[in-house]
Amino acid sequence: MARRRRVRFDGSGQTGSPLRISVVGADALTAQFNDLIFDGNQPPLRLWGTGFTSVVGITFNERLFGKNVSEGAPIPVVAVPPGLTPVFITHWRKDDGLGRLYTPSSQGTNNGLLGGGGGGICSGFFCPACFSTGAPAVPDSLPPSTFVNYCVFKNAA
Repeated sequence: MARRRRVRFDGSGQTGSPLRISVVGADALTAQFNDLIFDGNQPPLRLWGTGFTSVVGITFNERLFGKNVSEGAPIPVVAVPPGLTPVFITHWRKDDGLGRLYTPSSQGTNNGLLGGGGGGICSGFFCPACFSTGAPAVPDSLPPSTFVNYCVFKNAA
């Protein structure tokens, strides 16, 4: 079995950066971009933009009849130069209806009443989503809004 070095220091300048770190199973010297955890030859990511929006959830009856997500209005955030792909991170935060905010999270919950939120980048827009459901005792009422924060990074030019 061939030896694979996951960390490569090369100070010669002939192969570019002195530091490359690969994923398990890939040799750092010959690994392609998607197999590298760090490559000093690539420009670093820079914060491009941040923001937040509020998304209304769904009623208990809507959930009962198959709806499981509520989408918010798309927000224009990035015009990506050719050859670059933005990286984005989302967190959701919920008001409990009493003016108290839950701790921000990037993962949904198993509790449909608490739900969660998130979003994605599509055609230069951030598209927010909410997974919260109204209470069964009042099946046609909406839950408190979910706040979705986002930040977008891009490769430095």
